[in-house]
Amino acid sequence: MQKNAEQKIGEGPCLDLPITLGTELIIELVNLKHRIKSSLVGMEQGKYIIVKLSENDLIGNFRSEHVKESPMIIRYLHRGAVYGFKSSIVNIVSIPAKLFFVTYPTKLEEFTVINNARHECILPAVTMIGNDFVDMVIIDISKQGCLCMIKTKAQNNEALFAGVQVNKTIDIKAQFPGTDGKFGLKGKIRNVSKDVDKILLGVQFDEMPPDVKDRLDNFLSLIAKVRDRQ
Repeated sequence: MQKNAEQKIGEGPCLDLPITLGTELIIELVNLKHRIKSSLVGMEQGKYIIVKLSENDLIGNFRSEHVKESPMIIRYLHRGAVYGFKSSIVNIVSIPAKLFFVTYPTKLEEFTVINNARHECILPAVTMIGNDFVDMVIIDISKQGCLCMIKTKAQNNEALFAGVQVNKTIDIKAQFPGTDGKFGLKGKIRNVSKDVDKILLGVQFDEMPPDVKDRLDNFLSLIAKVRDRQ
């Protein structure tokens, strides 16, 4: 069933998490206002979760008391939806890998990103992050949302990543084929991930003006017809 807002989907110490080993996680250290990339490497249901920090996305002194004492929010993408839960660090291990043992969630929230009727595309767009206009490409899209890719360079990757936050409103100006000017696609960021040279944003659209909705519907119809002919 399609969900239009965040919803509590489970609660209790033995919550069955919809997740698989190796899933990429975004950990937000609340007190430090810092996000790090990690992956799920193990868990004991109802007790703890084990996450491995990315070698390319480590914080400075990750064993410090500031890190240990900071509450955290963990988010991940699974089958087209973003899940999130609050947690805290139980233990930190350095060898043979940099691992966080974190508390097992008692409550899980689900945030819809886009539904299954999504279409791959290459749609030029632009948005504003901080005080700068940033070029991006919409790489898949549906009536409910889209996935955007921002190509970055090493020197501005962290600055851009720090400027985007889950649940933050974003205003995207997209250029549809065969039209003059750009159309505004406004929505909320539901998922954020980054690599060495790119940042990916999952966006859930807000209610659209009729002209923008018509333009998007026409574009989706065109993509569907092209796909059917292949």
